[in-house]
This record gives sequence, structure tokens and C-alpha cells, in this order.
Amino acid sequence: MTVADTETLTIAQQVVEAIRLAGIDTLFCLPGVQNDDFFDALVDAPDIRPIVTRHEQGAAYMANGFSQVAGNPSAFCVVPGPGMLNAGAALTSGYWSNSRALAIVGEIATSARGRSFGVLHELADQHAILTQLTKHAELLDDGETATKQVQATLEALVSGRPRPVSLEVPVDRWRARAPGSLRPPTPTRPTIDADVIDRAASALRRAERPLIVIGGGAQDAGEEIAALAAVLQAPVTTRRMGHGTIPTAHPMFVHLAVGHTLWKHADVVIGIGSRLEWPIMHWGTDDTMTIVKIDIDADELDRHALNTIGVCGDAVDACRALLEALDGMPPRPDRADEIARLRAEYFAEIDHLRPQLDFLAAIRDVLPDDGIFVEDVTQIGFAAHLAFDFRRPRTFQSTGPAGTLGAGYAQGVGAQVALEREGRGRKALVVAGDGGFLFTGNELATAVQHDIPLVCCVFDDGAFGNVKRIQEQRFGAERTIVSSLRNPDFVAYARAFGALGLHADGPDELRPRLEEAFAAGTPALVHVSAGPMPDPWPWFLRKRAR
Repeated sequence: MTVADTETLTIAQQVVEAIRLAGIDTLFCLPGVQNDDFFDALVDAPDIRPIVTRHEQGAAYMANGFSQVAGNPSAFCVVPGPGMLNAGAALTSGYWSNSRALAIVGEIATSARGRSFGVLHELADQHAILTQLTKHAELLDDGETATKQVQATLEALVSGRPRPVSLEVPVDRWRARAPGSLRPPTPTRPTIDADVIDRAASALRRAERPLIVIGGGAQDAGEEIAALAAVLQAPVTTRRMGHGTIPTAHPMFVHLAVGHTLWKHADVVIGIGSRLEWPIMHWGTDDTMTIVKIDIDADELDRHALNTIGVCGDAVDACRALLEALDGMPPRPDRADEIARLRAEYFAEIDHLRPQLDFLAAIRDVLPDDGIFVEDVTQIGFAAHLAFDFRRPRTFQSTGPAGTLGAGYAQGVGAQVALEREGRGRKALVVAGDGGFLFTGNELATAVQHDIPLVCCVFDDGAFGNVKRIQEQRFGAERTIVSSLRNPDFVAYARAFGALGLHADGPDELRPRLEEAFAAGTPALVHVSAGPMPDPWPWFLRKRAR
């Protein structure tokens, strides 16, 4: 029996109870006057560990990283106005990258909301902003309805498409009594439509050149997808969030540029947990292609109005239903040799992408198979999409289509906290550039204060390297602007916080420095000297194929 069953709680106490009932035991947060009563209630919850960060964006990015480790809920708390806006980029990142993050946001006094008095941290309509950054937003301005609102938020947090949810509480409502009891949320999954599965199975039985495209929504369905690929002899590809769902070494896996080659002649494409926006919008479609779309979000089933066969459901459930419907299908000709040849040709073609490939090889040599690669928006991160050897599900983290420069370090802190809770000694590695790292590099202070042994590689080319190369290509080397950087001594920077600071001059030096950093068991930064790097974008931006 919880405290909620024995007495009428305040809204602050109900929110603390909600964190507990969501299975969350860590809160990333920054204090502030509008939330004082909430933090006072948190004092009485020793089972919830508060991790104080150095910026609101850091708290929210950490919640994203924490959630993405296992797909479980996380939580962060910030003040209203500037605090909420500071966290906004991380909320939109979590919105697009499948983070089940609970945002607890303060608000100005009820009597002042919408009055434009200019009180501390006022926004004209904060709630309107949060409704665009989350899939479910509640404003708790009435104690009589607050418990019901909190329960609805909990249910949204654990069910459906993983996206952030938010609770806003005005400063004068935290201590309001909120009658009623909360209950543990019950995750719900759509019921798979058997008729739609039959339609999809019928199309796949007729298919001669099927292709599977996976996204972040497929991360927990790797076994089922591998089985489906074997039955159909269908190659599997992904661009970003699907990395690791099945190993890149799997005989049916192909990288994105090979997927583009196969897209040209595919007669049935199965999109699993993927919005498919990249191939549809960049590679094209025509009347000879049938698209089968598996997604837990019904709004995604035919967003591009292509008359898809849309299966609404969890990826695991839908793939199992599809496998059952295809049971007894005659064996297909083995395509392993064909796919191996295409892969070999692809790797020969991208061999010029050095030093990126050499750096990635060094990282792969040291990062354990179950270690998490946290991508910031950087040259090595781009190359990782093309060539890194991902071996396990949920070992790649990104901000997805938000493409949020600078999120990496703080997101990695959250991921490492989640790994520490597992107690299995798993490691996260952040791969950042010199420009992006300094967006959240101040959170080294958080990592040191809370003993979070995150390792980060900062690849330093003295520029926003991608921007500078594009400027040179488009306008000429003499017309680059606002893309060169003057950087601090990153090793000294790390050491100033009390972290381990190391330096590597190239891939061969990176290996032992990473080994040293992981062995240290303390927050660590490895500064890597780098120059201009070859352009990876031709392998993403392929011509229309249909």
C-alpha cells in the first residue's frame, strides 16, 4: 500500500507518487522558486535519486538518454519560462527519437497566467508550447481534478508511441489537496487487425523483390525481423534510429546506399517502426511498389497518401502475426551471396572515407558489443551511419530527425546513469565534435558531482566541419564564414572539472586512450586531433530511383 492510499495528498506529493508508480527512481532536475514545494515533497522520497544538472537543457537531454537505454520512462523537472524553453530543444529531440520522458514543469501563479503582468518566468501561453513538444500535456491548476490528470499522463507515458509527456503546476497549486489515489499505469498496445495482416501477407507471398526498412520503433523486434527477413529472403536496411535492431553483420542487412540500390526494383517494401520519410521523399515511389507499414502510431500508417497496407500495432506483435500468416510459404531462393556481393562493393566504394573509417574501427575495437554509441551531430557520427558495426539493439542513441547539435554529452550522461542502475558494468561512449560538445560540455560538472563514469570523444577540427565543407563546396574556399572555431584546451577543460582528460593524435592512439578512459571508471574526455574529413553526404543523398 502506498501513501496515496492512506491520506489526501497535495499535488506535489501526487507528482512524486507518479514518478514512483512509473517505475522511475532518478530525477534529472534544476531547482527554482516556482518548484520549491515540489522539491520539499521530494525530500520525503529517498527512493528517488535527484541528479542536479547545470542547465535545463542538460536535465531534459539526460532524461532522453536514460529512457532510450531500455525504452523505459524517465523524468526531469525545470522551472517555467526560460527553464522550460531551455529544455525545449531536448523535448523536441525526445519527441522525434522515441523517449518516454516525463517533463515536470513549474508555472507562474494561477492568478497571473495569461495576464501579461511580466512576473518572473512568465510566458504568454506556456501550455500551448508544451502541447507542441509532447504527445500529452496537462496543467494542474485545480486540486479536485489533478489526480485524474496525473493518472492520464502516466497512462500516456507508458503506452503508444514513445514520446514525452508533461505536467505543469502553478507555483500556488503545489500544496493544493488532490483527492483520490493514483494506480500503476497499465501499458496498452493496439490489437492487430487480422484482416490487414492477411492483406499484407498476400502481398508478400506474391513479392519477388521485397525490402524491409526499419526504424527506431523496431528496436525491440530484432528477433522477429530477422525471422521475417529469412522467410522472405528480404534485405533489411535502416538510416538512423533502427541501427542495431539486427546486427550489421547479419547476412540480410544492407547499409543505406545499398538499400537505395535495392529500392529501385523492390516490388513490396515493409516499413517497420519507421516513418519511411527518407526513401519515400528522396528515392521516390511509383504504382509498381506496394508499401506495407507497421507502426504503433495510426497517424503514420499512410502519412504520404500512398495507399499503404497499414498495420497498426507494436512491432513485435505485428511481425509475429505476419510470420504466422506466412507460415507454410514455399522457401525462397537464398539471397545471401547476392547481398554479400552488394555489401562488398559498397565498402570498396566508401573506402576513401578516411580517417572516419579508421576512427570508427578504433572505437569498435574498444567499445563492448553491448556498449552504447551516443551520436552527436558530427563527422564521425555521420560516418557511423554508413559504416559502424552495430551489434545489439538499443546500442545507438541519436536525436533522430530533430538533428540536435550539442545534445550528445548530456544525453550520454543520462544513458550512463541508466546503465549504472542495471549494475552490469555496461558503458556508454559519446562521439562529439569540438563545436557541438561545448553546447552541453558544462555537464562534466554533473558527471563528476554524481560519479557518472561517462567517456566522451571530442573530435577537434577547429570548425563546424560539416558547415565549413558545404560552404567551400557551394561558394568556394575563400567564402567560408562563421564556421571556424577557436577552442579551449579540451584536456585542461576536462581536468578543471575533476574529470580525466586525455589526448589522441590519430586512430592508433585513440585505442589505448579509450581503453584507459573506460578502465578509469570516472568521467573522462578523450580529445582527438582531426583535420578536414571527406564528404559522406553522397552516400546519404542518392538520386531519385523511381
